[in-house]
Amino acid sequence: MIVAWGGVGWAAQSIRVGVVDVQQILNQSQRGQVLKQKLEQERTGRQKELDARQQELVKLQSEYEKQSPVLSEQAKREKKESIERRVRDARRVAEDANRDFEKKVRDAEMETTREIFSVIQEYGKDQGFSLILERSSLIFSAASVDVTSEVIKRYDAKGVK
Repeated sequence: MIVAWGGVGWAAQSIRVGVVDVQQILNQSQRGQVLKQKLEQERTGRQKELDARQQELVKLQSEYEKQSPVLSEQAKREKKESIERRVRDARRVAEDANRDFEKKVRDAEMETTREIFSVIQEYGKDQGFSLILERSSLIFSAASVDVTSEVIKRYDAKGVK
């Protein structure tokens, strides 16, 4: 009898479920777009620096090839070793820059995702949801339970950083 009574109580309580697409929030929110623009500007700036280094190396190699016929064997060897050292250094700088940039992107995405989750939790409490699920982990959900656009509005209302 107690089990049956508990079952009736549970059924009487309405469960409100929502679905949200965090990737869509990252892509379509103003704050997400500002973050992408900042990261793209930084990537472009770093790429220009790396391209300038590459051009410098091409120029050094060209000069070496022009001067090679008139240089002594020792001078050729020294100049070639110098160029090879600079190529290795440039490669290392490029790898470090790429690794640093990738870490910065991951950190920014993690921080932004934490902010989005906070907004989702706040929204869920304010709107009386029992449960809000992330769309990528679902096989099916009705469009009527999607709250992504409302979360985007609330997230953007927090202000662009």
